[in-house]
Amino acid sequence: MKTIESILVPTDFSEVALSAYCYALRLADALDASVELMYSIPPTTSTPGYGTFINTLTSVINEEARNNLNAFLQRGIGRVNDKLHHVPRVSTFIKVGDLRFSIRRHVEQENNQLIVMGTKGRHDAWDDFLGTNASYLAGRAPCPVLIIPPNTEYRNIESICFATDLNDVGTFQAGEVLRALRPFEPKLEFLHVHTNDKDVTDFNINLLREVFDRPETGMRASFTNRKAEDVTGAIFAFAFEQNCDLVVMHRPDRPWFVRLLRKSNTREAVQRARLPLLIITARDLAASDLPTERNTTEQQSA
Repeated sequence: MKTIESILVPTDFSEVALSAYCYALRLADALDASVELMYSIPPTTSTPGYGTFINTLTSVINEEARNNLNAFLQRGIGRVNDKLHHVPRVSTFIKVGDLRFSIRRHVEQENNQLIVMGTKGRHDAWDDFLGTNASYLAGRAPCPVLIIPPNTEYRNIESICFATDLNDVGTFQAGEVLRALRPFEPKLEFLHVHTNDKDVTDFNINLLREVFDRPETGMRASFTNRKAEDVTGAIFAFAFEQNCDLVVMHRPDRPWFVRLLRKSNTREAVQRARLPLLIITARDLAASDLPTERNTTEQQSA
């Protein structure tokens, strides 16, 4: 997982978005990162004979969005200013186009290492089928996504609940999450929730213990197995019991038609999040900005 130097915060100027922005400011302060605020304007269609009117309307909407975005920027800083060691650098961006596409393209162009996004949770059955903006991004974003539930108060990340299905080897790269959050020196609470005693997994919790239970290195970790029918509910219940500040879930890479038909624990967790929820992929965990052995050798040769 790359060092977090730039955090993207999409906004619609709602209280939910403001809560996420305030959280991002506090996190950026702790990690010495910058924040990028982004607002997306829906595209206007061109109609024959109304070109001048459409252009004028687009210009007016853009100017209004710019004013609202600057006001939103100051509103967030004003809300948490007395809790900051220093005010992070905040940049603003206005995009024209679909919100989901605009976010993906922005991350690819600006190389953000993290998206922080508020969520209003699940509203109706359509959210189960189509997903919210937050659940969509958690499933497709080109970088880790941190979901902030409504009314979340920022806390330093001292304890992390790392939920695993014991089927993905990406779990063994959990140390990369610790590296990205190094200023907090958090403890890792590994959790596996199974619905059936006969569930078959690729590895077991004891193998995780062998890899991560190394107090001599300064790493603090615990390992828990739980049985529950409601996997998502059990994850957040455990996180609250252990007073965790962050829940981490690994998103497997699946074809779109499999995602459509198969229940996703990560998507459900986004819709039911009760604590800050970080969604990562194996690609995110494997990504690193540390010099490789080959690059180091080339630099020494130069």
